[in-house]
Amino acid sequence: MSLRFFTHHERPELADRKDHLLEAWPRFMLEDDVSDRCWGLLYERFGAFQHFLISEDDELVAEVNAVPVELDLDALPERGWDEALERGTTGPGSPTVVSAIQVLIAAGRQGQGLSRLCLERMRETAVAHGFEHLVAPVRPSWKERYPLVPIERYIRWTRPDGGLLDPWLRVHAGLGAELVGPCHESMTVTGTVADWEEWTGLVFPETGDYVVPGALELVRIDREADRGTYVEPNVWMHHRLR
Repeated sequence: MSLRFFTHHERPELADRKDHLLEAWPRFMLEDDVSDRCWGLLYERFGAFQHFLISEDDELVAEVNAVPVELDLDALPERGWDEALERGTTGPGSPTVVSAIQVLIAAGRQGQGLSRLCLERMRETAVAHGFEHLVAPVRPSWKERYPLVPIERYIRWTRPDGGLLDPWLRVHAGLGAELVGPCHESMTVTGTVADWEEWTGLVFPETGDYVVPGALELVRIDREADRGTYVEPNVWMHHRLR
């Protein structure tokens, strides 16, 4: 089945058809404050960098999001995803790089090589707009299986052939990206204990750190303060495009 990309400028109505794509995320990942404030600005200000992948029967298969942003390649921020999105959509300055924000594949379409296709589209778009660098605060796709392992150790794990163990990091590396290192506070999600119980379907009877399905690290629950906090680490990857 043939597939085709459209930008948000070309088909803005597709942004209202992506609820089924969001099902691929753990529920709590949709509760980031920075995303709540800034996501709509991606479409309003940088529509040419937002792409939808459509099948020949007009099925929305994937969404690809990126933003031009002013970042120092020698000091990429610890608040990786949050800072790239916030600074790119609201910050002053002249963009120096393009930052990946998201590649989201429909659940039934995962494992078909579409993530590489989407990443290639992101790279091509950056080049077409005159940028020489694409950076990505990558959410390692298998890290949720190992929430007790520090991110610094996890990113060094390799397969027998020498390739990176994590599939999403490996896709980036396969396109020539350099693994820069972790951004330990890439995204922060907070809520009440009741919020977290609703988002996860779990019960948190006492204060402590909990393994939560889909979370890359432990979630901290403070019942006395009625607060749950999740700080997600990602991994900066750097694509040199020229």
